[in-house]
Amino acid sequence: MPETTPTLKTQAETIRPAATLLLLRDRGSQVEVLMMRRQRQLSFMGGMWVFPGGRMEDADCSTAAAARIAIDAGHTGQPMRSIDGRELPPHLALGLRFAACRETYEEVGLLLARHRNERPLSPSDVHDLQAERTRVADVPGAFIELLASADLVLELDRLVYWSHWITPSLEPKRFDTRFFAIAVPAGQDPSADEQESTELAWLSPRTVGDAADRGEMNVVAPTLLTLEDLEESHARHGGVAAMLAAEQGRPTPAVMPRLAVEAGATRVVMPWDAAYAAMEGEGCAAPEGFPPHLTRRRSSMSLRRNLPVR
Repeated sequence: MPETTPTLKTQAETIRPAATLLLLRDRGSQVEVLMMRRQRQLSFMGGMWVFPGGRMEDADCSTAAAARIAIDAGHTGQPMRSIDGRELPPHLALGLRFAACRETYEEVGLLLARHRNERPLSPSDVHDLQAERTRVADVPGAFIELLASADLVLELDRLVYWSHWITPSLEPKRFDTRFFAIAVPAGQDPSADEQESTELAWLSPRTVGDAADRGEMNVVAPTLLTLEDLEESHARHGGVAAMLAAEQGRPTPAVMPRLAVEAGATRVVMPWDAAYAAMEGEGCAAPEGFPPHLTRRRSSMSLRRNLPVR
């Protein structure tokens, strides 16, 4: 099994594989998602409100990582594909899911795992492992060691592959990011890592969208669209559990926005917008299967906020 992280090389920049996780809960008739505000001084997305996530590491695709995955996690819905439609090898698909879980533990302290004997984690289990968060964030492979020391396996079978976004070609740092969704584990409370994030909050999609429109929250375009998608799906299915069950196998076409700079402002243009095809820079085909309500509700004209993908 290869032990190196794959990258997609382009004439503009190397695009690095990454993963992010939508941690969900019901709040009355609404869905809430856990979001974090990144430290303002960070070079990438400083001050932005994002979902937990980050770059996939070599260790996430290793044989040692595979040994820390529940046996039934190999059956994880539809295959992942590259922007040109090729199916990713199984170890890379599992590595992206592994990365989403590792980053979630590093950044918000939630451990999406169970004991090898199927026993769920207790609050005391999670508490005892919290001291390892800094080491996991600083030492490659430390997350695998943590899981092995407690004989835990990641519950990758619970992740729903939600969407696939690629950073625009004009960005200096670029990521090929897979979004996953999961119900927040029972008996665990998130906490900020104090290295990358300054604040955590459970927020409804409508709350974030309204605050972003008022200029009170800095939120990137893919995050806004993802939140609208969550809100619509939750309303249609009636709750987080039903929504996640229904969305297994949902279409996940690659979406790569393009950027237009006009009068000193940057406008994010989506592949379904009329102006997209004539613009410079790398792009993708108009995505088939992308939720049609999103292409109607937010055109590129309203997505004038910040640029990266996360």
